[in-house]
Amino acid sequence: MIYDVILSRESNGYLAKVKEWPEIWSNEKTRDKAVQEVKSKLSEFLTKQHIKVVQIEVPSVIDGMDKFGYFKDDPTFDDLQAEIAAYRNEF
Repeated sequence: MIYDVILSRESNGYLAKVKEWPEIWSNEKTRDKAVQEVKSKLSEFLTKQHIKVVQIEVPSVIDGMDKFGYFKDDPTFDDLQAEIAAYRNEF
């Protein structure tokens, strides 16, 4: 899996933080060392903690939220949504 790492230059080196896991970070003298260290910490965190990433769906609390804004009065909106769902299910 690919994760985004936010890398910033600090006065004493480089700070690397995993965007999706802000508690995983590293502060090292070189860029490569910071990236390698944060990669190692993330790998250990995900394997030792038996972490699993799952997706959930939360229903909208506002009735009609799926037709809000630009598509509010579009009679083809439901057809478009069905086509998008079918396309996503192909993969």
